[in-house]
Amino acid sequence: MSELSRRSEVGISTIKFYLRSGLLHAGERTGPNQTRYDESHVRRLRVIRALIDVGGLSLASVAELTGDPDGRGPRPPRVPGADSWRSCAAGVVGDEESRARWRRRLVAAFEARGWRVDAVHADVDDLVSVLVAMEVAGLPPDDGVLAAYLRAGGIVAEAEADQIANAGATAECAERAVVSIALGAAALVAVRRLAHDAIRVDRDPP
Repeated sequence: MSELSRRSEVGISTIKFYLRSGLLHAGERTGPNQTRYDESHVRRLRVIRALIDVGGLSLASVAELTGDPDGRGPRPPRVPGADSWRSCAAGVVGDEESRARWRRRLVAAFEARGWRVDAVHADVDDLVSVLVAMEVAGLPPDDGVLAAYLRAGGIVAEAEADQIANAGATAECAERAVVSIALGAAALVAVRRLAHDAIRVDRDPP
């Protein structure tokens, strides 16, 4: 375990906690007081720490995202934090007519891009909540901004899908998908802030 701790840069007490809680799969017993851990344990620990330290997820959220560490695969990955802001948006926005209108706009935008998306998909509900909340706040995205959101999301998703497809083992492929979705969201937020700063500097008068 000391070698696993050194390679993963995760403390031994933390590794033991992850083992007890089921976040990390058990190693191979090689003696009464000896256990062998392999590369899958190192990878799993790095994924867990990345989701917690960079993604800001709770242990419960990490468990939900990464699923069963013993090889039966993760649950379908979801955007981290979606439940919390969805409940907030629902508390602010209760106009079903507005939701229906934004849903129709989204379906039309999806069709224009050739995306086959279920209109009652949970992620569509999440996006509708965000768009309606933006409208309530006085800054609803116009057609150009909405198209830009979809275009940017599509470009990133295609690039991530290509990278994920290069993974060999099924477990590693699933972990890559989780990391791309959970941490990619944080990366996009940072890039968007940087882009706003760069555009503002370019547009400011000399």
